[in-house]
Amino acid sequence: MPVIRHFLQSKLLLWLFILCLCDALFTDIGLHLSFIEELNPLIRSVYEWHVAGYYFLKLILPVLLMAFYPYIRKRTWVRPCLSLTVIIYGAVNAYHFVWLSYGLTYLATN
Repeated sequence: MPVIRHFLQSKLLLWLFILCLCDALFTDIGLHLSFIEELNPLIRSVYEWHVAGYYFLKLILPVLLMAFYPYIRKRTWVRPCLSLTVIIYGAVNAYHFVWLSYGLTYLATN
C-alpha cells in the first residue's frame, strides 16, 4: 500500500509540473498575442526582461517541490495541499484554454 500511495503522489507531482508548464505556455501565448495582460508585477517584469527567465521562474517552484518532496511527504498536510494545488492548476488551465480558444476564433474570423 505505501508503494501505491507514493506512486500516486509522484503522479500528482508530475501532473503539477505539466500543468505549471501549460499555464506558462498559455500565458505566454496570451501575452504574445495581446489577449491578456499579466497582473502579477513580479512575473510581468521578469517576462518583459527575458522570456526564458519567465519560464524558469514559473517552473522552479514545482521542480523545488519535487526535490523536497521525499523529505516532507510524510507530513499529514502535504497530500491534501498537493491535491488541491493540482485541482486549482487544472481549473486555471481550463480557463486559459477557453479564453485562448475564443481569442483564436476571433482572430480567425476577422
